[in-house]
Amino acid sequence: MHTKAKTVIVIFTPLLILTLLALFAITLGTKFISPFSIFKGDLSTVDYIIVTKIRIPRILSSILCGALLGGTGAVFQGFFRNPLADSGIIGISSGATFGAVLSGLIPLGTFALVSEISLFAFSGALLSAFFVYLISKIFRERSSVTLLLSGTAIGTFFSAVTSIIILSHEKDLHSYFAWTCGSFNAKGWNEFLVFVIPSCVALVMLELSAKHLDVLVCGEQSAKALGLNYNFVRNWILIAGSLASACAVCEGGIISFVGLIAPHIVRKINGPKHKILIFESMIYGAGLMLASDTLARTVIAPSEIPVGIITSLVGVPFFLFALVKMNGGKK
Repeated sequence: MHTKAKTVIVIFTPLLILTLLALFAITLGTKFISPFSIFKGDLSTVDYIIVTKIRIPRILSSILCGALLGGTGAVFQGFFRNPLADSGIIGISSGATFGAVLSGLIPLGTFALVSEISLFAFSGALLSAFFVYLISKIFRERSSVTLLLSGTAIGTFFSAVTSIIILSHEKDLHSYFAWTCGSFNAKGWNEFLVFVIPSCVALVMLELSAKHLDVLVCGEQSAKALGLNYNFVRNWILIAGSLASACAVCEGGIISFVGLIAPHIVRKINGPKHKILIFESMIYGAGLMLASDTLARTVIAPSEIPVGIITSLVGVPFFLFALVKMNGGKK
């Protein structure tokens, strides 16, 4: 009974903190809105529009994006057995960036439900994942290393092509740079509602991979000897991680370190069991993203700092500290 109560506390305490953080974030911004006014429903027309049309969809988008990155990081770290793995490890981020930049060259008009750059970024991310799968399938030995090397090659290729496009369109350089730094600015209900269903599907798929990842801890060959269908698990994780990463970059652009930090924190608190690790990484990732975005839009209000810069400022010292701990404090 004591163990069950402890498990409930460990799982639901981060959820409670995330909820309180979201409620607090609604009140903050260029204009402070009293929480009492929100709870009473006593809002002016302007405040009502700010809360319902701007802040709530932005908060939900940041939570969803953080959950996707945190869950993907936990799954990829388990699958590749690499503590530095995240959504960018198989070239998804590079593909999304290529798609976003390409949207400036192939204008298709304004979409009613989602911005053109988000649509192209989503397509670029999935295209990158498809090429990674295609190349890795050519090799007879379809190990996680092959998948990793294929992703590195595809990511490098897309990064090179993206650089060429940007350099040939210098006047649009600032807008491309802003997108690659990550931002939830001007993210409304349309963007959130379009990607919420595929995002939820991706989150469920990531969580369902937990039992397979616990078997893979002992190594690919040992897992196969235990009866694990490695090719199925490999394809499942590639599809889930690609879909999650594609949705995440469409919600917030390229945001680093969230998928790296969240699983490390959860692993330190709750241990390596993936059933809890993946779910909690989603919650911690969502909290980290929401806190970072709240800082991004309030620190120098009414101006705004790209949220990717905030996460990088937090992430770099975190991993320097982690490296020192891993090395036993030795220089």
